[in-house]
Parts: sequence; C-alpha cells; structure tokens
Amino acid sequence: MDPPDNTRGGQPPHQSDGTSDRFGHLFDLIGDAVIELEFVDTTPIVRAVNPAFEEIFGYDSEQVLGESLNDYIIPESHDTDANAFDERTAAGKSNHAIVRRRTATGLREFLYRGVPYEREDGRRFGFAIYSDITEQRTYERHIKVIHRILRHNLRNELSVILGTAQLLEADADRETVQSRAATIEKHAHELASIGKEAQTLEGLLTNDRQPEPRDVVPICADAAEEIRGHTTGTVEVELPDRLQLLVVPELSTALEALIENGLAHNDNDDPTVCVSGGYEAKRAVVEIADNGPGIPDSEREPVFADGQITQLQHGTGLGLWLARCTAEVCDGHLEYDRVDGWTVVRLVLRPA
Repeated sequence: MDPPDNTRGGQPPHQSDGTSDRFGHLFDLIGDAVIELEFVDTTPIVRAVNPAFEEIFGYDSEQVLGESLNDYIIPESHDTDANAFDERTAAGKSNHAIVRRRTATGLREFLYRGVPYEREDGRRFGFAIYSDITEQRTYERHIKVIHRILRHNLRNELSVILGTAQLLEADADRETVQSRAATIEKHAHELASIGKEAQTLEGLLTNDRQPEPRDVVPICADAAEEIRGHTTGTVEVELPDRLQLLVVPELSTALEALIENGLAHNDNDDPTVCVSGGYEAKRAVVEIADNGPGIPDSEREPVFADGQITQLQHGTGLGLWLARCTAEVCDGHLEYDRVDGWTVVRLVLRPA
C-alpha cells in the first residue's frame, strides 16, 4: 500500500497555491474531529487525523495511521450502518447522518459528514467529520419528555380534581364529602409533585450545572425523611458513614421522586423502599430498591433503553426522567435491575 502524500503526520494533502497552509490551520484548529481516509476497496484507512480527533476519541495519530478507522470508533451494533457509509463515500457520494461512536469517555452522539474526493492517480479519499451533539440531543430528548408527560399527566390529574369537585358540590352527605376531599387532596399532591419535578428538570436543562464534591449520605437521609412525612410505607436507609461523590443540588429532588415512586406504585401489603449505596471499583452508586411489582415496560424502555416516547406510555410522572437527567448532568447514568423480587433503580455516579 502506498504511503500517504502528507509530509506532516496529521496534515491534509498539500496543494500548490498556498491553500494547504490555510487548510492546514483549519484542519488543526477546528473543534470537530476530522479524519482523512483512503478507501482500499471500501475499507477506510486512516491517513491523517487532527488534534480534536485525538482528544475526543483518545487515540494518538501514530496509533491509527494506516489502520481501519472502524476498528477504533464504531460500536459493534453499528457495523452495518458504518459499512454502508463507507461504500457510499468510496463511490464518490457524500454522507450526512446522526450516529453513535465510541470515544475516550464512552458512547457519544455525533453529526457525521463524509466528504469524498479522488486524486489524480485515481486513489479514492475522503474526509470524515464528527461534530459532537450529545448534549444537544439529550436536551431535545428531555424537553420532548417534559412536554408530553406534563400535557398527559396534568390533563388527567386536573380531570379527576374537577370531576371530584363537581361531585362534592352536588353531595351533602358528610362521610361522602370527606372521602371526596381526600381524593382531591391526593391528586392535588400528585400535581404538586409533578410541578416540582418539572421545575427541577427545567433548571438542570437550562442552567450550566457543574457537579461538585458532596457527601450524599445526608442528602439521601433528608430525602427519605421528606417522603416519610407524607407517604405510607417503610423507607430504610443503609449507607456508609460517608459517600463523597460529584453531584448537583437537584440530586435531592431526584431521590425524593424515586423513593416516592417506589412506595406509590407498590401493591405489596408492606410497601418498602431501601436506599443504599457505596463504591464499586472505579464508580460509585446510589440505589433505590422497592419490593413492588417492577416498572412496566412502557414506562421503563423510554428511560433505560431509549425506546419510543408517546403520551400514553407515561403515567408515573417525571421521576425516572429527572433521575436520568440528574445522573447524566453528573457525567453518570441510570440503570435498572430486578433482583429477587425487588426493583432496583441505580444512579451510577463519579467518586469525588
């Protein structure tokens, strides 16, 4: 295989009119990852990378030059799509798509553009340009969730409140009035919780939150005590003396929402939630476990598996989305498990 025409390791091909110097500055200084590829058959062989590629994907140019780009950044589940893009670029066609790629910090979402060109000797080349849009996509996804859940849940809760108020007005029986009043109080509380969670989510999505070191043990204890004050059931806290993590203030509201969900959607005779946590290898976790029936697939998949979001698939409020968004802002993630009849929602966070 012929060596690349470049005389600088990460520099694009030279041109004779001085354009190469200007293009070289663009190639080196642009914040997007840019890779120059030569297509051998349809295999994308790396001929040059810019500094942004090295920083984002975590490979020095020496590691990837002369190698297939796909071996380094394509997740196994995306091989087919990547091969289709390579075939198009090798055939002289441009590509434009939103893709997921392996990076130095895990899977990220990118706006990918493949730009082909052919040299005078007939060799086929192209540029792959990756613009990281992970935060933008996360923001759009959460805003979409907020709008749809609020529209659905607020409508349902208000319908119950208004209907019950009409029955109260028409019914003079004292015992019945008390029962109706209790129903109004319950659903009004649901509305208040949704409003609090929505306000917290809005703050997470619209403000520049930077995680800071905090001992989460008292945060968990306070969240548990808050829920004990207005919900029936048992809330247990089993934590070490100290658990120092990088978190944002919204963690407390997210924990309250998870604890309350674990009790409210629990058909056990003795509904119980256990809050635990600790360090695990290179990560730390805070777990909310309950002895209820588990989270329905329609509720779980959009949150934990990026399933389709529809209005009717969300009836339990914003709690799970708030927890997921909080974990992501803290550079962590949310996990779900079902262990020995217990439902476990796990906030995976970074130790401080």
